[in-house]
Amino acid sequence: MIIDLVNLKFSYAEQPSSCVIDIPSWSLSAGEHTLIHGSSGSGKSTLLNILNGLLSVDSGHVKVLDQRIDEMTNRQRDTFRANNIGYVFQQFNLIPYLDAIDNIQLANYFSKAVSQSSLSKEIKTLLQSLNIPEKDWKKPVRTLSIGQQQRIAIARALINKPTLIIADEPTSSLDQENSDAFMKLLMALVNKHEITLLFVSHDVSLSHYFSRIELLSDINHAGNLHAN
Repeated sequence: MIIDLVNLKFSYAEQPSSCVIDIPSWSLSAGEHTLIHGSSGSGKSTLLNILNGLLSVDSGHVKVLDQRIDEMTNRQRDTFRANNIGYVFQQFNLIPYLDAIDNIQLANYFSKAVSQSSLSKEIKTLLQSLNIPEKDWKKPVRTLSIGQQQRIAIARALINKPTLIIADEPTSSLDQENSDAFMKLLMALVNKHEITLLFVSHDVSLSHYFSRIELLSDINHAGNLHAN
């Protein structure tokens, strides 16, 4: 099992009596490509931050790749996340003044999945495979097209050879053409590398890309909705 949640409860410290996440049981099997959708404020980003170890739960257990991340220290979570989970952010979260190579290298900071000696070669191989011209590798990413920034964000998620990729609404600010291009590329790569994908979005029109579709309110029994 890639993800296994049992009796999961979470509340933010400023509102300890208001439960944001209440998941009795939920799991994700190896190789699944799953879309979780829900409205703004339904807890999507909160759930993802629990799964990647950025938030600590109040009770229950969070098992990712058979490891209890709720029992890890913050540094152990950082290392575990870097070694096992690729993350694609809503706004890509590229550092605008850094070039493509430096942005991808940052993902390797906590990871031992790719040695420093082979990292440069791995990055260049990824950029070539994603059809980013070599002349653009050393340009600040803010000067590149949206399509190129998408591909760099995917390369960063792939560089540590993750077992799981988590995507947090990465198409929300894209037009239809760029959204379709992003989804086709992402799905081709997770299939090629046999990566499990958990994709969160409010956009149900993306459903046809996925073999499993879940409504977050069916999973999360918390009575109150809070902003993500």
